[in-house]
Amino acid sequence: MSIRVEGADKFVSAMTNKRQLLPERAKRLVQTTAASTQQQAARLAPVKTGFLKRSTNINVVSTSTTAVGTVTANAYNKNFNYGYAQENGTRFIKPKLFMYQAFMAHKNVFISNLEAILNG
Repeated sequence: MSIRVEGADKFVSAMTNKRQLLPERAKRLVQTTAASTQQQAARLAPVKTGFLKRSTNINVVSTSTTAVGTVTANAYNKNFNYGYAQENGTRFIKPKLFMYQAFMAHKNVFISNLEAILNG
């Protein structure tokens, strides 16, 4: 009894190409998701003077194996982080949760898009 496998070279080639494209697609997904999360956080930020809205930034760091996107809203007045106080609240300010809302709005979309990239 003999077994003959046909098309194995095409399969290996396709899998190699898919593996090489995967990190770049994932990095682009992290960048676009971080950017859209930042835009929504800026829209949801409480506005009195607009300083907190203008202080909402993104930072995307990627290496050959990882991509990390960070969205921050750090509006400092001397040593007081106004963005942190607005998000988490103080004894005088109720929490606004604008960063949390932006994160939750993009979390499931990011996961489904990442699954689509992984599944090809």
